[in-house]
Amino acid sequence: MLPFPKFLLALFIGLPAIGSEAPSGIEDFPAEVRKKIEHDADSIATEWIPIMQNIASSDREKIPLTQLIRKLMVHGFAKVGGLSSRDATDPPDRWDIRRRENAAKYDRKFIKTLQLHSPDFLTHRAFAKTIQSLLAVWPGKILLLDANGDGKIALSEYALSSPLVQDQEVDEEGFSKNQRSGFAYYDENKNGLIEGLEMVRGTLYVQSKMRQYMTAVLISRADLDQNSILSRAELKRLLPEAKDLPDSVPFSEAIFWIRLIDPDDIGPLRDALLQKE
Repeated sequence: MLPFPKFLLALFIGLPAIGSEAPSGIEDFPAEVRKKIEHDADSIATEWIPIMQNIASSDREKIPLTQLIRKLMVHGFAKVGGLSSRDATDPPDRWDIRRRENAAKYDRKFIKTLQLHSPDFLTHRAFAKTIQSLLAVWPGKILLLDANGDGKIALSEYALSSPLVQDQEVDEEGFSKNQRSGFAYYDENKNGLIEGLEMVRGTLYVQSKMRQYMTAVLISRADLDQNSILSRAELKRLLPEAKDLPDSVPFSEAIFWIRLIDPDDIGPLRDALLQKE
């Protein structure tokens, strides 16, 4: 197993432990939005239970956060990089690099938030509160735009999140294409307002990120010859329908490969790894 930088581990666990439960950020949300986030967070947190059971060496063992970090970091978690086997022949452009940077930032945000809610050991409650915090980000930003305090966001209010720049093209009502398209993403029922559960649109993204992390924790189970490299044959065995696989993936780059997998395939891949001893 590859060593991991100790300074990164210290960075993740450097926040002080707390004696009382930290807020998740949903406390002041409208009841409908708050209950939806609580439900989704609880559901996603439940998916972590068998993963934690596989990390533990016994049924009664309590798992500290550092143990999860160690499992993730050896696979490239929280690092900016990529697949050397693929990048050598197809160098990443600046947008690929930007996406990798953002992914690494999200990795660090996940761990720091989890630390706030699990000062001692990892629990279902800790994961649920962490995921609540992650799901609260965009509803929180949307609600800040509610100028008149009615709990609903009109296009004129939403437009404040994307100010016009000089000489930007606008329609007859003074809105840009970006303002219209961004608003339409949330206004699912097309009634001209962002309201209720329309504010909660990030559940699938957070679920996908959590499943990526779960898969990374288990990915060593796919290394049948125990050489710390996932060969094309081993990768093909995991995803037999995949057509675009790298020649091989070192364990230190596993998280970058996992991020390339279609979100619909992440759950089945994780479940297949769970079945392996």
